[in-house]
Amino acid sequence: MTEERENKNTDFLFMQERIKQKLIYQRRAVQRLAWSAAAGALFGLTALIVLLIFLPRIDRPAERQEVQPIMIPEEDEQEQEQQTVPEEPPVYITETISMELEDYKKMYQQLMQISNQVEKSMVNVYALMVDTDWFDETYTSQKSASGMLIGDNGVEILILTNFAQIGNAEKLQVTFFDRTTAQAVMKKYDKNTGLAVVSVNLSDVAESTREIILYAELGSSKTLRSGEPIIAVGSPVGNYGSVLFGNLTSVSQMAGLYDGTYNVLTTDMAKASSGSGVLVNWSGKIIGLIQNQCEVNGQKGTIQAYGISDIKSVIEHLSGNQDIVYMGIVGADVTTAISEAEGIPIGVFVSEVELDSPAIEAGIQPGDIIVSMSGQPITNLKDVMTILLKCSNGQNVQVGCQRPDKNGYQELELSVNLGILE
Repeated sequence: MTEERENKNTDFLFMQERIKQKLIYQRRAVQRLAWSAAAGALFGLTALIVLLIFLPRIDRPAERQEVQPIMIPEEDEQEQEQQTVPEEPPVYITETISMELEDYKKMYQQLMQISNQVEKSMVNVYALMVDTDWFDETYTSQKSASGMLIGDNGVEILILTNFAQIGNAEKLQVTFFDRTTAQAVMKKYDKNTGLAVVSVNLSDVAESTREIILYAELGSSKTLRSGEPIIAVGSPVGNYGSVLFGNLTSVSQMAGLYDGTYNVLTTDMAKASSGSGVLVNWSGKIIGLIQNQCEVNGQKGTIQAYGISDIKSVIEHLSGNQDIVYMGIVGADVTTAISEAEGIPIGVFVSEVELDSPAIEAGIQPGDIIVSMSGQPITNLKDVMTILLKCSNGQNVQVGCQRPDKNGYQELELSVNLGILE
C-alpha cells in the first residue's frame, strides 16, 4: 500500500533537479582573494622598482645633511720664523726710475684683479631692526655689514661678520657676489670681540651662485711688517663693494678685551663709522678683519683690524656652533723680568673686573694675580684665552690667585662659574 502511494507521488513530479557543486576556483570568495593577492603583488613590485630607481637620489641629500665641522689649519711657527728672518740683506735701489701713467694704470688694474677675486668670498649682510620710539610706537630701521664666507658644513654656508651692526635683527638677508639673495639666521656671536657667525642653508643658494662664490683664504698676520701695501675689501667706506688701497702703519699693537688681548693692525686709510670688511695682502690672502670694537691709541680716524692669526680660534669656535665663555677680567702679563724687578708672582695681573661678571661673583679683585686655572699654570693672558676656549657655558673653573697682603701674598683658590657676555 505504501509502495503504491510512493508511485503515485512520483507521477506528479514533472521536473527533478540535481544541484551541482561549483569548482573551487569559480567561487566568488576565492576569486576576491585571488584578485587581492594579485593586486598586492603588483603593488609590491611597483614599490620595489620605484625604490631601486629613486633610493640613490634620496640617499645623496641625506649624505649632504651630515654636518661637517669647519677646521682652520694652525699656522706653522717654524715657517713663520723663516719668513720673518730675511735670508739675504735688503737691496736698496738708488737709481731713479720714472713711471708713466700707463704704468700706474697697469698696477691698479692688477690690484683690482686681486680685489675682484676676494670679493667673491664676501657678502653683504642686511639686517632689519624693529624698535619702539618715545611714544611706544614701533618703527623699523635697516643696517648692513660686510661678511666673509668661511666655508660650509655640508648643510649651511657660514659667514663671519660684525655683531654690533646686525645684532638683535628681526630678519637677516645675505647678498652674494652675483647679487642673488638668501635668508640668513644668527648662528653664534661673541660680544667681547664683536664677532658673529650667520648661516644660510645650502638648499636656498642657487647652483649658479655656488659655482661663483669662493671661501675666504686666510693668511697670517704674524709675519706682517709696517709699511706693507694692503687692500681693504667689503664695505670699508660703509658701502658694499667699496675698495681702498693703502699701507699698514703698525702691526704690533695690542688691544685689551676681557680675559685677553688681541693684535690690532692699523692703516693709513680713512675710517668710516659703519665700515666693515677685510684687509688683504697683495697675494689675495686675508690678513685682518676690520673692526670697530676697540681702538688703539694714536691711530684715531683710520681703519683698524684684528690680526687674522689672533682670531682664527674664535672663528673656528663660532663656526662650530660653540659658545665663547668669559670670566670678565682685564689684565696684563707679569713676565719673568717684571717678576724679578717688582718681586711679584709670574702670572696675569688683574687690573679691572667687570661688574656682574663671573669673576666678580667668584671674588676675584683688582690687584690679584692669576697663577693657575683648572690645575694648569698661567703665565700670560694667552694661557687664559686658551683654557677658556676649551670650556662651556655654566662650567665651574678653579682659579688660583695670589692676593697681596701685609705679609706678602696670600694663596686663594676660587671657583668661577663661566658665562656668556650679554
